[in-house]
Amino acid sequence: MSSKPQISPKRAANESFRKRIKTLGNKFSDLWLGHEADIYFVAHRNGRFYIFTSTDEPSWPPSPETLMKLYPLPIKKSLAQVHRIKRGRAKVNARKAISHEHASAGCGLTSAQADSST
Repeated sequence: MSSKPQISPKRAANESFRKRIKTLGNKFSDLWLGHEADIYFVAHRNGRFYIFTSTDEPSWPPSPETLMKLYPLPIKKSLAQVHRIKRGRAKVNARKAISHEHASAGCGLTSAQADSST
């Protein structure tokens, strides 16, 4: 009987991250194709940036200054809000957990409406 070779925790974490990034790329592609949504995603891990963009337009993504001038204001969800909603731990209405505030540099998932066609 042969047993599987032991994989180091670091290697397993790297493999898990690689798979997650690939899955996210596929989901972003589906979102872009199926819903005509422009997407820009950045992840930073171990000194390396992973970027997905649905367009190579120079105006994409909009600058933080541009985002702050939009109306309606961008919808921003913090990491804590996403986890509470996802796991159902919060007794707060999901709508209240979504804050309508100016986009800012910080940890959060932000979507912005660049024009009226969404």
